[in-house]
Amino acid sequence: MRLLILILLIIPFLSSAKSPDQVRSAFLYQMAKFIEFPNQQTKVSTRFCFLNIDNGPGLILAGNRSLKIRNLPIEIIQIKKPSNLGELSEQCDITYIDESNEDDILTAWADTTPLNTVFVGESIEFLEGGGVASLVQEGSKIRLYINKQQVSQHNFKVLSRLLAVSKFHPN
Repeated sequence: MRLLILILLIIPFLSSAKSPDQVRSAFLYQMAKFIEFPNQQTKVSTRFCFLNIDNGPGLILAGNRSLKIRNLPIEIIQIKKPSNLGELSEQCDITYIDESNEDDILTAWADTTPLNTVFVGESIEFLEGGGVASLVQEGSKIRLYINKQQVSQHNFKVLSRLLAVSKFHPN
């Protein structure tokens, strides 16, 4: 009898467990609510850019296009590996780079021009290479890390409510 009760208690938790990609897509969506982008008053959408929208967080957000941020619809854009981050900065508000593509983006990071897009990766190395934020898996959890040095060099403003729930790297 105890075993049956234990099984009945565990099954709902197993069915509601979220995959890392689902958690990352939720983080990306929530992050955008706490970032003030340049030209916020004239925007017609909040633009999320992904190298791949066939799987991962890009696929999940693309399946939820009815979501809104500050009463503006979200727009999901599939991009190619950029050679010029300035152009990418003009078309994207948040650009998500999965770990398999982080090195390609970091090599394009030669320019120190302030950008309009928030580059989000999946590793601490991404932050060390100049990324703004990273959604790092630590055991069974996904943690948001922010590179405060990079935040201060770009054209967007990260609100204190997002900073309060973040870890920082480098310290």
